[in-house]
Amino acid sequence: MAKDDGGDTGTFKVTEGWLKGEARTRVLALRDMLQKGPDYTTLTEFATETGAYKGLLAGSGALGVDATLHKVFTQLCSSLKAQVDVLGNGFNTLSIDMATVDSILQNSEDDAALTASEMNLELANAIKGFGGAPTNSPPA
Repeated sequence: MAKDDGGDTGTFKVTEGWLKGEARTRVLALRDMLQKGPDYTTLTEFATETGAYKGLLAGSGALGVDATLHKVFTQLCSSLKAQVDVLGNGFNTLSIDMATVDSILQNSEDDAALTASEMNLELANAIKGFGGAPTNSPPA
């Protein structure tokens, strides 16, 4: 990434290899932070009632299996885990799209320039990866 020649204006130019390199590394690190490590493992254990955390404890013992709080907490953990997985998958898709755009930009001197519709398609794919939808459909 290179700073704008006019100084620190808050804008930047994407240099060759930046999307596939530093930007992709940062996106994948964010994905890994969400989906790996002890917090994600604990969330998974609460959601699936496995491992060290097989449910909530009520003071001095386990809640009964029919306890409403236990059921709702397990459902909450399952829902939260599903949303974290959607985010992680979105970051993964975004990193692939960034590498694709980088490759297109790298090859643009020999092939053809990245068209607006190709860029819109790649950005739409990235937005879909996060469960969203583009505000305008990319041209066919």
